[in-house]
Amino acid sequence: MKQRILFVDDEPNILKGLQRSLRPLRKVWEMAFVDSGAAALDLLESNEFHVIISDMRMPEMDGAQLLRKVQARWPTMVRIILSGHS
Repeated sequence: MKQRILFVDDEPNILKGLQRSLRPLRKVWEMAFVDSGAAALDLLESNEFHVIISDMRMPEMDGAQLLRKVQARWPTMVRIILSGHS
């Protein structure tokens, strides 16, 4: 069974770059890419994912807020912050 990974970032160019660079792994992972925390939560309600990787700095709902919500609703899902900021 393929691992299902959800990537969340409000920057379209970052998402496109991730899609391009991870393309060779599409036979190993099933990947989805969304541009907001709200879109991620909507997708998670109807699809099972094993891992969520989120940008930290996003408008309306930042990565920490999103991952807290994911932890409360799907506690076994692996949660990772991906950020260019220290």
